[in-house]
Formats: sequence, C-alpha cells, structure tokens
Amino acid sequence: MRRVVVLPERGKLIVATDLQGHVDDFERIAAIFERAAREPDGAVLVVTGDLVHGPELAEMDWPDYLGSYYEGDSPEVLERARDLQNRYPGRVHYLLGNHEHAHVGGPIVAKFFPDEAMRLEELLGDEGTLAMRAWFRTWPFVAVAPKAQLVMLHAAPHARIQSRDDLENLSLDGCTGLTLEEMAARGTLGALLWARTTSSERAWAFLRAIHPNARVAVYGHDVARTGYAIDREPMLCVSTSFGCFDGDKMYLEWDLSEAAANAEDVARRGLRLLHPGAPAVHRVAF
Repeated sequence: MRRVVVLPERGKLIVATDLQGHVDDFERIAAIFERAAREPDGAVLVVTGDLVHGPELAEMDWPDYLGSYYEGDSPEVLERARDLQNRYPGRVHYLLGNHEHAHVGGPIVAKFFPDEAMRLEELLGDEGTLAMRAWFRTWPFVAVAPKAQLVMLHAAPHARIQSRDDLENLSLDGCTGLTLEEMAARGTLGALLWARTTSSERAWAFLRAIHPNARVAVYGHDVARTGYAIDREPMLCVSTSFGCFDGDKMYLEWDLSEAAANAEDVARRGLRLLHPGAPAVHRVAF
C-alpha cells in the first residue's frame, strides 16, 4: 500500500473532485475516463477524495447554496467506483478525503446528518461497512504525474513534509474524538485532509517534497462556485460536483506527457465542463 501514487508518463489524465454521493456525476466522469482509456496510450483517473456523504433532501427543501439538486446515494457510488477500479487495475485512483477518513480513524463529520459516517454505515450494514473500511485504508493521499509536473491531493498543499516518506508512514488512527478545529490543526494529517488554502511558500515546499519538478497542486475540498479557483500559484482548486450548479462543474483533462507551466496554464488549457450545454450560474470566462 502506497500513500503516494506515481502516475505514468503517457496517456490522458482525468481528475475529478468531491462527488459526495452524486451517482450521475460519477457516471459522467467514469464515461469520460473510459472513452479516453480506449485511446492508444490509455488513460488514468484520479478522484481526489470525498466520494461519499451526500445530501438526502427532498427537492422542495433544497437550498441554493448546494447547487443543482441531486439525491445523494453513497452506497451506489461506492459500488460503481469499486467496479470501475476493478475493471481498470492500476488506472483508477481514489485519494483519501476527510469524509472517507471519518470511517477509518477520523473525527465525526456532520454536514447533513449528526454523524455522516454512522449514516452511511447503517445503510451498508456490518459486512458492507467492514469491506468499505478495509478499502478506504488502502487509498493514497497523493498522486503525482512526474512528466506533467502535477500533484493531486484532497485539500490545499498546506502540510509540512520533507519527503514522500513522511506520508508513507502517516497513521490514520487516533483522531476519532477530535473536534474539526482540533483535526484541522493536527499536523500533517489535518493539513492533508482539511486545509482550504495555504501560502505560496508552503505550497511550493509541499510540491518539492513530493517531486522536485512539480509545478501545480490540483485539489478539491473547498467549493469553487465558478468550477475552479486559483487563490495563488501554484494552487488550482477544482469543483467537479458538490456545491455547484451543473453548468459550473469542471474536471481536469491533461496529457500526461506534457509539462504544466503553472496553475493558470492548467486551468486555461485543461479544465472541461462536466455538463457542457447546461446553463452557468457563477462561471466566469477563462
């Protein structure tokens, strides 16, 4: 089990963020990946965590800040995600997010239920819960595309690390009773899973610890209403699903053999609309 996954140097890279139980959006991303996988050099899919814990609300109770309406179905997303990974071994990577961590040693998250992990585990039952937990424990924290000079992770690259080894030896356990504020301040693990932003200096230090040539960090965790945000170089926050209207949702598509110049370059040339043709509410022009 590796906490840092090294991606190939050829083929198409597809990156999606924060689906949170959205079955239709997962299927859209899966279809995009599978089309790319049929090309001569193949493709790799990276989902940067938070596959689970979506809303279960009636449409009449849906608040605008959650974007386009959907009915969260985390068990179905997990089943389809596992099937996709099994059909493309070594080509589909799910990174650990703070919502997955809630099932394997992390603190309680309470977005739509008092305990999101408890709700999902009730739906899965004992056997399904044990299988999910075992799977989550194998998920890496980071994916790096060396030739493309991209690093993908769940949250902003705020963690202070000296090398990849600092992540390989990181334990998931011991955080169950912490408050979210305590977790966010909990060293490397808290920064990896909860940071919404950081300084350019901290971000560059993280990238260089992962790979000396890395130029851009791609992550989710926060909601960028326009589909993406560049708080500052070298950070590109992408919103593929949760919290956005369909016309604003974006994913990243990049040639693994092509070096990225900076976050602005990746946004301009690599971001794609997940729902082309859907009306935008917040999107701005590149």
